[in-house]
Formats: sequence, C-alpha cells, structure tokens
Amino acid sequence: MRKKVLVVEDEKIDAVRVAKVIREEFPDVGIEVVTNGEQALDWVHRFRPLGGESVVLVLMDLTIPRMSGLDLISEFKANPFLKAAPIVILSGSDNPEAIKSAYASGACGYLIKQGATPDMQVLLKRTFDYWLHANLLPAS
Repeated sequence: MRKKVLVVEDEKIDAVRVAKVIREEFPDVGIEVVTNGEQALDWVHRFRPLGGESVVLVLMDLTIPRMSGLDLISEFKANPFLKAAPIVILSGSDNPEAIKSAYASGACGYLIKQGATPDMQVLLKRTFDYWLHANLLPAS
C-alpha cells in the first residue's frame, strides 16, 4: 500500500520544512503540498485511491487563504475516501479557543509552529512517526 501525506500550508518555508522531514525520515511516503484552501478543496474532491494508495496523514495550517481550515476539516470528514485520515493542525497560534475549535471540528492533533528550531524538527519527526507507523487507523 502506498502511503501519502497531504500538507496544506501557505507559508512556503513551513511547507518546505515539513516536506524535508518527511522525505528524510520516511522516503517511501508520497507527499502532496497545496498552498491554499481552494487547492486543498479541489484536491479533496479529486482524490480517489489508486492501487492501494491511502492518505495516512493531513498536516494543515488553520489560517490559509481562500478557505477556513475548520471548514476544510469538514470537507475531509465528508469525503468517504478521506474521512478516516487523521488531520493534525500545524499553527502559529497557541490560542486555547483555536485549539478547542480545531479538535471540535475533527482534528486529531495540534502542533504549534516553532520556526526552524531543532525542537520543531524533533516534534515533526515524532508526529510523523506516530501517525505513519505507531498508530493503526481503522479500515475505511
């Protein structure tokens, strides 16, 4: 089965950093990167698993252009091919209300962006390791 991660991130430096961690730590995992809500919504509507492909993780910023991240979570949960994919928020906000709203909308995790620090690299590696290997998702 081909594992795939979708990254929804409008900040280019953050998208590059996330993709780099995935490529270095999990070279057999495919990566899709979209930079705004409109592209993400289009991707959600077009996605059909091919040849055993599955989306094993969605890493998404909440504040993206052209659509609310919270609304986008609802779109993922409504798609029969993506509803079981865990969504982890990567946000610069540590606002308790934003965190609460993300979880209430269906997010499975919430990471606070820490820039290009070694701690952020470790946090991303641990997150990917958990969602790509340690955690077993229910069958769709």
